[in-house]
Amino acid sequence: MSDATPMSAGTGFALLLKGVNVGDLLDDIASSNPPAYLLRCFAEGLSAPYLSWPRVQQLAVCGMALDAVVHARDYPGFEPELVADWRLHYASPFTRLTTEAAQALRRARLRDSAVTDPAAATPSHKAEVAAELVDLERRLAGDVGG
Repeated sequence: MSDATPMSAGTGFALLLKGVNVGDLLDDIASSNPPAYLLRCFAEGLSAPYLSWPRVQQLAVCGMALDAVVHARDYPGFEPELVADWRLHYASPFTRLTTEAAQALRRARLRDSAVTDPAAATPSHKAEVAAELVDLERRLAGDVGG
């Protein structure tokens, strides 16, 4: 997850996506069965005994992909044509995954010390990352506008 796709600071997820190659993760999702990939990602996020920082970042990108489809939100770095295709073909199965996605993100935020990048694990950084995870949880629940 290097060679990051730039994300605008205005997305609200700059820390979660720092150093992540969003395009590569989206390609991984697209090259498989997207609903099954996301379900597996969230299930592993809920069941793993420990979530590493890269796994937390993967959960975030999967959550954003889900939110982009279910709530028609645009995220910088997310190919609009790919998201539009997923909206057309996977809106219904993606919608059924929002609860698992929010639970996996909440689990990462509340139970794992890996919720921060080890290179910048300061208390304020951890609080900022937790705030980004809360924002993403709210988006998945449909509690915020796009």
